[in-house]
Amino acid sequence: MSDADRRCLKHISKSTHRGIIGGDLVRSLQLMLTVTSISLICILCCSLVSALNQDEASVSMFWSSQQVYPGDTVSIRITFKSNYAEQLRIYSIGLQFDWMPSTGFSGHDLADNPVTVPSQGTYIFDPIVIQIPLNASAGSHSYFVGIDGTEGISASYFSWNSSSSTIQIHAITEKIYKELLPHVENKLNGANSANYESSEAQSLLQQAQGAFGNATSSANDGRWSVAIEGLEIADDFLDQASEAEQRSDEQRAALQSLLFYVAIIAIVVIIVVSIIVVVVRRKRRQTDSGVDQPVETIEEQSEEQG
Repeated sequence: MSDADRRCLKHISKSTHRGIIGGDLVRSLQLMLTVTSISLICILCCSLVSALNQDEASVSMFWSSQQVYPGDTVSIRITFKSNYAEQLRIYSIGLQFDWMPSTGFSGHDLADNPVTVPSQGTYIFDPIVIQIPLNASAGSHSYFVGIDGTEGISASYFSWNSSSSTIQIHAITEKIYKELLPHVENKLNGANSANYESSEAQSLLQQAQGAFGNATSSANDGRWSVAIEGLEIADDFLDQASEAEQRSDEQRAALQSLLFYVAIIAIVVIIVVSIIVVVVRRKRRQTDSGVDQPVETIEEQSEEQG
């Protein structure tokens, strides 16, 4: 190989090395640019989607029912209070309960008609209607209010969650007991004021009072199923007592009717007997008068002849 050829190959090798170095440099610059762009986008997104601080807003809630049971449908009215220096536009509001999925909400989509809350202003939203699941366990359940919207003139998006609150869900058996209690209590009071005369009815009433007392005692201990059973037993005894007193009343009424008819018959018999006696006496007098008349006539004739 000639010297000229060697110089040519050396020149080509250097040029290729420079090209490889230049390509790596370009790729490095592109990578840096990509990372920088992603960082800027993240910063921009963070600036556009912010969160109000807890002290910059607050909510208060009014429940349509203070005692909630599984299967109940209740409405919740939310009052939103802004402590923010600029106005807020709210596009959605909802409630998230611990029995819902982590992304589940129940509320209002206001995208077509957003609500504007002025600085330091208050807004009362339309009630949110929810149904307590039938399989919701009795006890305390947590929930919070979630709000999405924009803030200020820049219309930066925000997502705000209220602090967690709790709602007490009562056992369904407690609801059944409280619905049955006034019914049985009213029947018991009515039976007590009736002053039963039947001994059977009085005995049944005493048993009803005992069952009712056991039911209320069980309810105080939170044994709702036992309390419901006690009320049902008391209700059954009260029905039996009422029926026993009614039978006794019917028997007394029948006896009184029988005595009344017997008295009437006795009176009629007495009257008939009295009439018969009077008639017989009159006939006897008339007969006696008819026999005496001829005797008197004969005597008179004898006196005349003498």
